[in-house]
Amino acid sequence: ARRLDVQASIRAPATNSDPAGQAADVRALVARRNDCYAVAPISATNLVAALRGVSRPVVNVNSPIDRTAAQRAGVGISIYIGTDDFAAGRLAGARMASLLQGAGDIALVGGRVGSILAPLRLGGFERGIRGTRLRVVERVNADYERTKAQIAAEQILEDHPRLDGFFAANDLMALGVADAVRAAGKADDVAIIGLDGIPEALDAVRAGSMSATVSQYPYVMGQMAVEACVAVTRGARLPARVDAPIALVTKSNVADAIATFPKPFRPYSDPLRRLLRGRR
Repeated sequence: ARRLDVQASIRAPATNSDPAGQAADVRALVARRNDCYAVAPISATNLVAALRGVSRPVVNVNSPIDRTAAQRAGVGISIYIGTDDFAAGRLAGARMASLLQGAGDIALVGGRVGSILAPLRLGGFERGIRGTRLRVVERVNADYERTKAQIAAEQILEDHPRLDGFFAANDLMALGVADAVRAAGKADDVAIIGLDGIPEALDAVRAGSMSATVSQYPYVMGQMAVEACVAVTRGARLPARVDAPIALVTKSNVADAIATFPKPFRPYSDPLRRLLRGRR
């Protein structure tokens, strides 16, 4: 926003478990009649009512708003900017297949029941291991929480003592799995892959307690959201969707990922920046 010389008002709930609080923040911003709204909803529908009647552009970031619910409420979504979660999961699956040489037993750790993103990530992972002899022997949900994932992983390791790997739908859960694997004395025997690229996970990959993570880049999503807002208010026609960059982080490149965090360590395409340059 500073680079583009626009004013941005930013609000966020205290936790990811407060959809009503997030909706109240959006109502307050809508009451101020801003030129554009960039929203990253907690659930597919929690912000729909708060955006009802908004005539200015709405940029949907990170977690998709339910299009049917939005249409029924008369809420127009100008663009969706976020990670291709299926592709991210598929990247993790391909890495797991490589680590385990195409054979072994694995467990999947999902998020909350009803989550939109976790099923996409897990589905992508399963696509990534298709055609191998990797076998999913257990699935659990751990509500995206480290402690719950640790407890779940402890039980899975007890039930499947010859388990070869875990994929967790976010890094906090992957870190919880790593806690359980380490406590079981199996840190050298079980591959663990997460998804997000948070600093703790990058440190765990560097230390070897996690095998890999697929990094996504909320920092870039935020930049793209502002670029989309500015471009559309200048009359540009936005694409329906823009995928933010992802990157597989392993021991071989984690130093680069840490050095550039929260920005990507590899070049990426930003069609919104190109669009904006054409509207100056």
